[in-house]
Amino acid sequence: MPTVNGVLGELVNVSKYLTLPSGKSVEILDSINLEVKEGEVLAVLGPSGCGKSTLLRIITGLIPPSSGQVIFKGEPLLGINPNTAMVFQNFALLPWLTVYENIAVGLQSSNFDDEEVAHRVKKAIDTIGLEGYEEAYPKELSGGMKQRVGIARALVVQPELLCMDEPFSGLDVLTAENLRGEVINLWLDHKTDTKSILIVTHNISEAVFLANRIVILGTNPGRVRVIINNDLPYPRDTRSLGFLSMVDRIHDIITNAILPDEVEAPSAEIHRIPVRVEPLPNTGVSEIVGLLEILDDQNGQVDIFDLAVRIGKDFGTVIGVAKAAEMLDLVDTPKHTVIFTDLGRKFVKSDINERKRIFNQQLRNLRIFQILLTMLSNAEQQELDEEIVLEELALVLPNENPQTLFDTIVAWGRYAELIGYNADEQTIYLDTGQERE
Repeated sequence: MPTVNGVLGELVNVSKYLTLPSGKSVEILDSINLEVKEGEVLAVLGPSGCGKSTLLRIITGLIPPSSGQVIFKGEPLLGINPNTAMVFQNFALLPWLTVYENIAVGLQSSNFDDEEVAHRVKKAIDTIGLEGYEEAYPKELSGGMKQRVGIARALVVQPELLCMDEPFSGLDVLTAENLRGEVINLWLDHKTDTKSILIVTHNISEAVFLANRIVILGTNPGRVRVIINNDLPYPRDTRSLGFLSMVDRIHDIITNAILPDEVEAPSAEIHRIPVRVEPLPNTGVSEIVGLLEILDDQNGQVDIFDLAVRIGKDFGTVIGVAKAAEMLDLVDTPKHTVIFTDLGRKFVKSDINERKRIFNQQLRNLRIFQILLTMLSNAEQQELDEEIVLEELALVLPNENPQTLFDTIVAWGRYAELIGYNADEQTIYLDTGQERE
């Protein structure tokens, strides 16, 4: 059956509720309207808990919506969608089966004879680059090779819609980058029969690298906040200004809460150079100040290896403290030496109030604090729930632990009298110097 108006699959006013053991109903997705067009890679972007995976399982027919409808090629979907296949985050391989047998699992429900099964499996193995591993078991494979098997198992059924559930998030950075490139090259070279790809991710750069359109979901419950056209030409250079500008634009959409009134704005409208978001080292303010005090004792210069021995800390921890101080422009780190900047020397000679003022000013120069301060300034009563900030951190720094990062932000912000945190209410707020009710 052909597609209707170029639309392969569609979610129409789809909502999903789950009932907890307590009997309480929790809304996971709310009134989702979304088209998957033929010939596109569509990315659904959002933090953990926004219902991305639920959305994927609904369009594949693995679970039904609580309300609304799934349309595939113009017909309502009833039960499992036979024209889709799924690639899972955790590989989902059967450990007692070989690579060849794991791939063949995808054809178990088909009516193909043994010859056709063998042909399709061998074609998938060749396409994904698994030659030589046919008789290997999952325990013998690296994470990247396991996911190759997962992708081959999905492609062996020749799906019209390939669904991918955060397929690269369980891999190391280099392996994920390599596999992303191979997947998009397979798509661009038309080496599969797949008509469209639907991928869910929490990684902004991944979405920009892969997708023609990017859907951003909010949370509690999951709703479509904005849909963006990504017209960057393939192959995409992650270091190009256009790519970085698109990543930065998505950051801005999320952090400034631009809602779906601004859908489909083209990337060509972006002209400013993006600012990279750097994670904060997991370092306390007292450790940063302690480093500066030691520098002061050592006439403003210390070898970082000697420093690690002197304070009895492992080298990685000391590097983190030095990095934190450098981000605040309090030290420089040429080669393996830590030296004062003029501001660092001023800081260590100042009283506590002046130190706080300097710290406050330097935090305002960090992109991650700029994002948070913008969010707080725009929020009602200049405060936000912790969960909202954690969601934001997961989006802008997907490779970092959002809770650890949040705790560091609170610690640094409190010292600088820039932000406050109410542990009882689990809210973060701007510190205006006035008593809060």
